[in-house]
Amino acid sequence: MTRIKKQRRMANKIVLDKTPKKQERLADPDSYESRKQRAQKLKKKHQSVEAKKANAKPTQTALARDVAAGKRGERHGGPLADKIRQYNAEKRAQDEQGTDDSANDE
Repeated sequence: MTRIKKQRRMANKIVLDKTPKKQERLADPDSYESRKQRAQKLKKKHQSVEAKKANAKPTQTALARDVAAGKRGERHGGPLADKIRQYNAEKRAQDEQGTDDSANDE
């Protein structure tokens, strides 16, 4: 079979003539090309490393962050943290009572 027979030039010409041009496809809002172009415009653009550094907030040291949290009166934790605090307070109270009793016995 020769290369000319494989190309089938007339069949390709007929199909290409019937297909709409790119401008016509872009004019149709439901076509693949127009949806793809619209999605590319709406796609989130990634920032470069330099832009991220320029827009970044200055970071605080751990000490400064703790001081700021103390000023706001924040205490981190939940019910378990409250139980632990209560247990530690009771333990301290028992230790204080124990040391007071031992001092009085001598």
